[in-house]
Amino acid sequence: MQAAEYDLMRAVEDRHWWHAVLRSLVVNALSGRLPAGARLLDAGCGTGGMLEFLQAKNGDLEMTGVDAADAAVSHCHQRGLASVQLGSVEALPFADAAFDAVLSLDVLYHAGVSDDRALVQMARVLRPDGLLVLNLPAFEELRGAHDVAVSGARRYAEGEVRALLDRCGFVVENIHYWNAWLFLPLLVWRHLSRLKGSRAAAGSDLALTPGWMHWMLAGMGRVDAEMCREFRLPFGSSVFAVARKIQLPAGGKPDGRY
Repeated sequence: MQAAEYDLMRAVEDRHWWHAVLRSLVVNALSGRLPAGARLLDAGCGTGGMLEFLQAKNGDLEMTGVDAADAAVSHCHQRGLASVQLGSVEALPFADAAFDAVLSLDVLYHAGVSDDRALVQMARVLRPDGLLVLNLPAFEELRGAHDVAVSGARRYAEGEVRALLDRCGFVVENIHYWNAWLFLPLLVWRHLSRLKGSRAAAGSDLALTPGWMHWMLAGMGRVDAEMCREFRLPFGSSVFAVARKIQLPAGGKPDGRY
């Protein structure tokens, strides 16, 4: 990811409607599914916005994060998230079965990341029946300058995510697209961004809106996400999944292990 994008993410994510909707999805996914004092890992935590938010929502959780970028870890430490450390999602620096839940939010699609290797590592550090919360950009048709700016190498369809989770040791509890209401405008915008921009000039779509617009968009986004989950709409800009680690027999291993 371009270095400047970490500074932009830190400046924007706590006040951006899209991040607000994603945080609601994560909170709902975790609610009632974790034991008291559960340990949670944000694998590819970026600048720490999700961890700080969850810390404020539930101080009972023991949380840590890991990210491969020095800039991201530095931002986390500036937030007071001292447990966040530098490391790769393909070689997580934690013991087997160390966590009750792992978050992977818009990480596996990055260039240089093997989604299979990363998910097998997440399965390794999860306890038996541990929870994985996964979000990924959807549909290659939505590729644009934003993906270039954040080094996004691939986008996913729901069926691809299901197959990926299955071969890496997980069983899906729930999976759905979201942000369906903006799918067509985004499709047009991203197509135009591919036509007009060079790689050097590419920038992400992150930008702050006025306060009233943030609350309006966040509210509409939450309604959209609930509609997508309830009615399984077949499109959206992201795909969100909640899965459990499969309890393998002795000596067993997921097909995706390297």
